[in-house]
Amino acid sequence: MSISPYKAKKAWVHAKTGNEAGSAPMPFINKSGNLAFASSSLAGANGEINAGSKNELITAIAALQRAVQGGAYSQEVATSATEVKAQRDQLVTAALHDKDGAAWKALGEVIGDEVHETLGRQAFAHKTLIHKPLARGEIGRIRIRKKDVIAYFATRNPEVVASQVRQFYVYPPEYYLLGRILIEDAEIEQASGDLLDDKYQDGLEQILRQQDLVWKRLADAAAPTYNNTFLFNTFTPTVFASMQNQVMRWGIPVSQAIISFDIWPDIVADTEFSTWFDPVSKHEIVMNGYLGNILGTAIHTDGFRYETLKVLEPGEVYFVGAPETLGALTSRKALSASPINLQALGRPERGWFFEQIEGMAITNSRAIVKGRKF
Repeated sequence: MSISPYKAKKAWVHAKTGNEAGSAPMPFINKSGNLAFASSSLAGANGEINAGSKNELITAIAALQRAVQGGAYSQEVATSATEVKAQRDQLVTAALHDKDGAAWKALGEVIGDEVHETLGRQAFAHKTLIHKPLARGEIGRIRIRKKDVIAYFATRNPEVVASQVRQFYVYPPEYYLLGRILIEDAEIEQASGDLLDDKYQDGLEQILRQQDLVWKRLADAAAPTYNNTFLFNTFTPTVFASMQNQVMRWGIPVSQAIISFDIWPDIVADTEFSTWFDPVSKHEIVMNGYLGNILGTAIHTDGFRYETLKVLEPGEVYFVGAPETLGALTSRKALSASPINLQALGRPERGWFFEQIEGMAITNSRAIVKGRKF
């Protein structure tokens, strides 16, 4: 049975060796503070990052992030998946010679599928909120466990509006996540096999980043409603515990923290964090933004994303309650891709139009707190 080119596994690949990140050289920070690579591999055969202690693992994660941002690793089809890579190249070639038919449509569906899959793995909205798919004709509603709260909704614009909630249900307005990827004919003629990955990144920039910016606007509006905003010079265990307590004092368990990666050096420098830290050592999980647990709180970041996909400002930290206490994301249908052709308008461009209908609401502002390093 052949491997479908529509579901090819993407992996972090070392730019020079072409190997998956696990079998690539181990990144580290040398005594001069510069990024370097050791002769040993980043991870063992089981995918675990090579480290002899928690302190070494925390430091290795910092070096790995710098290596990703410096272009030493990129996310693509690994050379080990040669059959899949060949089939994907054939798909791109067929689509480039197709004026608007099945091959061109299939290429757009491949990009849409991979963007949708990445939303589930990396998007902050999917990590922190309950996800409720809606059937056709179903009304999107979210049950409120605690009445008399301030809820925030993303409207059709999408702007953020506040509402005092006293009833059993709220009905978040729905809005569109829209993306449009266009390719000029000259770019098509000059394209190599990396066209699919280039347009996948364009799709992520328009869909994933747009969704996370909606989440961030909601979070910024909701966080200071009931809880204090924390300003700090250094992210210490005391700051960590104090921010946790802001949410826990309402009887809400703190399940996750969303951090800008420039906070990570503070965690590296404080030995008390290594005592509390329950790390994730699988490199493919780390590179999706999940760093581990501290005192039962899962730590997530957008630090491993490309610069155009990041949404957190330097020094920002959010602590949030369990998804069922915070809010919900409703989706009306899966991300769809439709071919578009602007040649009839006198423009030598083709591409795809992406659309998803969703609603988003933080229904309990007590379940989120924000901090910022200054």
